Amino acid sequence: MAGCFFLFFLFGILAANWAGKEKLEKYGVMNQYYIGQLAYVEWDGSAYFGYLLKRRLQLFGMSVLSVYTRFGVVTIIGVIAWYSFSLGYLFVNALVCMGFQGMAVVLLSVFPHIFCYAAAYYGLAKKMFGRSPEIAMPIGLRRAWQNPKHFLVLSTVLCMAVGIWLESYVNPLLLRAYIQKFW
Repeated sequence: MAGCFFLFFLFGILAANWAGKEKLEKYGVMNQYYIGQLAYVEWDGSAYFGYLLKRRLQLFGMSVLSVYTRFGVVTIIGVIAWYSFSLGYLFVNALVCMGFQGMAVVLLSVFPHIFCYAAAYYGLAKKMFGRSPEIAMPIGLRRAWQNPKHFLVLSTVLCMAVGIWLESYVNPLLLRAYIQKFW
């Protein structure tokens, strides 16, 4: 999984370099004007939570269902590839448009929730490739949950829900604070 991540991260970097500096500055998502507007926008966290819940759970739900089919490997690799490609592209776009300050904006835009999303997809991959997830489960939880595979799927859903909550409520506060302080 790590090899897949780094390979597609490299592809994202190469794609952004192939697009060229002029296109990234003109059409890129890291335009300084739009990033500066984040400091003054009125934020409705509950509406954003509902939007993210719908968007993220569609892909995650299809990923959970595909884990039980032969297309699970392709789905997990595809999700990892898309996230890593996008991250590589965004890093180059931020570096070209705003320098190292843009890199900080990109890191803050993915900061707390990316760990929860990574844990959720790792849990799905563990469900798909792991032979005995009960080895890693604490003893007290093993008694509470008779089927560790179900516990693993439920914990991935919990990680995804926490990630969506962090992305909708905590992430905008961190990003706004950074932009107001350093912009």
